[in-house]
Amino acid sequence: MGCMMELGELEKAWPEFDKRKVRVIVASIEPREEAEATQAQFSHLTVVSDADRKLVEVFAALDPGHAPDGGDTAESTTILVDGKGTIRWVYRPDRASTRLTPSEVLAAADRVMPAE
Repeated sequence: MGCMMELGELEKAWPEFDKRKVRVIVASIEPREEAEATQAQFSHLTVVSDADRKLVEVFAALDPGHAPDGGDTAESTTILVDGKGTIRWVYRPDRASTRLTPSEVLAAADRVMPAE
């Protein structure tokens, strides 16, 4: 539920992201069908399925056994990547319940993303 609230807040902040030419891409370890259903709810975000867990592996973000149902989950991780594919900033909170607000993500983008 916290994730859906977070996605809703990101969706609401879309005009500010768009103004900065920042695309919000959300990766989930859920199956493709669930990612597509989430995409339908948040049209300004890009939602992708990482069911094969390749992104989670690259960023060492798998949290095995800690989903509410006892399954695996991915740790919340925010990554800012510039237009050339260079990772400019990575944020992973110490606590799973901590999430960045859209204004915190925008402030980080203003600080670390190169001017075009």
